[in-house]
Amino acid sequence: MKIFRYFKCRHLKWDIDQFAKSMTEKWLIKLILQRKCSIKPALAKKLADILTFADERQEITTEAITKQFNLTQTTAKRYLRQLTEFGYIEAQGGNKNRTYKKK
Repeated sequence: MKIFRYFKCRHLKWDIDQFAKSMTEKWLIKLILQRKCSIKPALAKKLADILTFADERQEITTEAITKQFNLTQTTAKRYLRQLTEFGYIEAQGGNKNRTYKKK
């Protein structure tokens, strides 16, 4: 039983560490977006969330962003276009099958 507790606590610590790391990264990304790109804090938070989401995947699509963040297709495209213009992600493919990768 002690071994189970040890591994469970160790796994929980790893989860907490990963969460703390991601929150620090989000905060840093948000701050950089606000300062470097001169955008409002609310928009910077949304864009930082999308970048964090992109970190967890090889590539993302507009549909994935709309489902994950409950956005309209137009809003998701605008956010992805802004991140592309800022140089954080790059677009690949045509309009119908466009995907995005983090640089």
